[in-house]
Amino acid sequence: MREKLTRRWQACSSRERVILVCWGLAMLALLLWFAVVSPLGKRINLLEQRIPELESRLNAMRSQTLAEVHVAEAGSASAADLRSTLFRALGERKISAELRALSSSRVEMRLPELPMNDALDLLESLRRESGARIVVVNVNSASDTAARLVLEFERSP
Repeated sequence: MREKLTRRWQACSSRERVILVCWGLAMLALLLWFAVVSPLGKRINLLEQRIPELESRLNAMRSQTLAEVHVAEAGSASAADLRSTLFRALGERKISAELRALSSSRVEMRLPELPMNDALDLLESLRRESGARIVVVNVNSASDTAARLVLEFERSP
């Protein structure tokens, strides 16, 4: 096969070789554009649109006032520790998450892969129900629309 291609190449005139090289370079450029550059551009545009919204939602969760915490604590079972409160709230939503108590007022939560909007809505409702604030957030993007979150909730004693 290689010998056949070599013979064919040598049989071509210099003008045909230039045309074939130009055609090959054009095909390579198209391949790079559609396989690399275009998907990267789309991903960058998506992130440029979503990051400000996600940051503002995260900042709103972090800036929860102390008064909101006390109102939420009064509405929930204040005798229960934070891990139990979060576990009950997740159970009501039929969501399984790994909860690890760091203390009676601080819990680490590892959420399964969820769409980012659903995850943020879930975190906001958990924050309100538990009367805790989110102190640490780690987001690992699993795809364009979903992410894995590891976070820590803290409730003042």
